[in-house]
Amino acid sequence: MPSTGPWGRTERWTGPADGLRGHLADGDTDGLRPTAAFDSADSRNYEAANRIVKCADGPGPSAGEILADLRRTRRPDPQPVLTGMEAAACAHWHDRPADRTRPGSQDAPPMLLVASANDPVTPLEGTRALRELLPGSHLVTLEDDYSHGVFAGRGNTCVDGTVAAYLVDGTVPAADVRCAGPGLPATF
Repeated sequence: MPSTGPWGRTERWTGPADGLRGHLADGDTDGLRPTAAFDSADSRNYEAANRIVKCADGPGPSAGEILADLRRTRRPDPQPVLTGMEAAACAHWHDRPADRTRPGSQDAPPMLLVASANDPVTPLEGTRALRELLPGSHLVTLEDDYSHGVFAGRGNTCVDGTVAAYLVDGTVPAADVRCAGPGLPATF
């Protein structure tokens, strides 16, 4: 599945999975139709925030790099699904800090990493490995969850409260935090 668009965020898979389950059980196709919820303002706000983070994380590509990427992508398919091309939005981004502290350096503050236990996009093992590279960092894990992007997106008070305290007050938990998740989707 593509990483963007109405079906890209894993927390949106429950509806289509339930629809498929209904279709397999009794032939009903109503649950397979996308709803207006996929075009909600929340979704657009999430995508805008995602672009801000990506653009602020590093230098944007030049116009020439963007064109070269588009041409290379269109060679095998003149009408490709252009996922992962968000960098083009960063080409004209100007609000980047002049000096950056390298994560993991002695001058870096402790970091709070947030992960879903079953994130299919960024597996928990990778987040744990990153934590080991960042002295003083801690990990907030949403257990029994399958989503990508759990802070302010899953409605989990444990995750949201821990991350908000870190972002607002700089409060770093004394140890890793494990939050109870909503449960994994039912299987067929």
